Amino acid sequence: MVNKIIPISPTEVSLAGVKILERKIFYDERGFLIETFSRGKEEDFSVYSYISFTRPGFARDIDKFHFHRFQKDRFTVVFGKMWILLYDAREDSATFGKLEVVEMNGGEPKITKKGEIPVYTLTIPEGVYHGIKNPGPGLSALINHPTAEYNPADEGRILFSEVSIPSLKGECFSWDEVFPK
Repeated sequence: MVNKIIPISPTEVSLAGVKILERKIFYDERGFLIETFSRGKEEDFSVYSYISFTRPGFARDIDKFHFHRFQKDRFTVVFGKMWILLYDAREDSATFGKLEVVEMNGGEPKITKKGEIPVYTLTIPEGVYHGIKNPGPGLSALINHPTAEYNPADEGRILFSEVSIPSLKGECFSWDEVFPK
């Protein structure tokens, strides 16, 4: 493959139905605090939550997209850096066939000066294929507040090699084609 994919910022996401909610990380000499869920700010109900830690250089499913038919995922990176892979596989969508890789950053423990910086929650609608990778250099943590509890019947995975991506000239996606900004 000869495609070079450069991650975009959360504010540049353009897939139909993908929502971005800006939050804040508050720093001081003790560490940092991030509000990861607020019923008053969310458009969708949440009944379940989990956190995943990913080591540098690893992807969750190195060769597969993940998707849901009945739930939305809501990802917030709270620590480190993650690349969030999004592919619009919904045939009735205005952005059908579009692929984006979003770079999301969480807290940085080395910061001790009082202040605040933005952090984002990315809402991934049903039918949008997705994946995550930690490009490094340190451990990363992602919190998800999906709109439904875990249901194995709603879990879907499809090999990258089975999906021809129009924006990649019909080639398949590979994490090897994603390069830092």
